[in-house]
Amino acid sequence: MNIDISDLSAAELDELIARAAARRAMLEPAQSVQPPEKAEAVVNPAWHTSPLPNGVLFMLRHPGLGWLGFALPHEHRVHLASLWLHQSLLYKPVEPVTPVATAAAVAPGFGTGGSGTMH
Repeated sequence: MNIDISDLSAAELDELIARAAARRAMLEPAQSVQPPEKAEAVVNPAWHTSPLPNGVLFMLRHPGLGWLGFALPHEHRVHLASLWLHQSLLYKPVEPVTPVATAAAVAPGFGTGGSGTMH
């Protein structure tokens, strides 16, 4: 498939991406519930979190997709906090980490443990 998107503005691309993602969510086969063995990852993304009545809003900023929001129930917030604390206690740096503005290929379960901030 060859679709020329070179003349689209940022707003037009944002709309195209949102509509394509909504359409993909309706198609079979559905996206796998298991993470892939390898994935492209944004290094040190900006993030935001705020409480919801029954959980938390967790947002990550992707340079091409923008802010991706996830509403997590309270028990998932507790589980993530426990997992991240456990991983932080086990973390032993192998080499100094230099922030990179581009995506990097990483395998789930591995990483440097850093995070961005959003104020």
